[in-house]
Amino acid sequence: MPSVLIVDDDLDLLEMMEIVLRRSEMEVACLDHGAGLFTTLSNFRPDIVIMDIYLGDADGRNLCQQLKTSADYKDIPIILYSAGIITKESIDQSLADEFIVKPFNVQQLLGRISSLTSN
Repeated sequence: MPSVLIVDDDLDLLEMMEIVLRRSEMEVACLDHGAGLFTTLSNFRPDIVIMDIYLGDADGRNLCQQLKTSADYKDIPIILYSAGIITKESIDQSLADEFIVKPFNVQQLLGRISSLTSN
């Protein structure tokens, strides 16, 4: 099963997603802020990153764009999610592989993880 990095400043959602993904036999690392993303990635190389757009200290779209334009991390699939009103243009500019509207169905999330990591 894939390894996953979840980035979300909502600790309750972060914990819930961690439990669900671990029960699906995935290796999971969690980060509750955007500032430590690159440090975390240097220590834990996930098969996929799942990231909220509205982080307390960063915008997930900007972080996603930084990852996708980095030689070291451009090949890691990224799923962005948000409950906010997000334009298609801003998702396209972020270079994210997928976008999911919160609240999302767990089966939908697992399906997207599977499709993006089964290459």
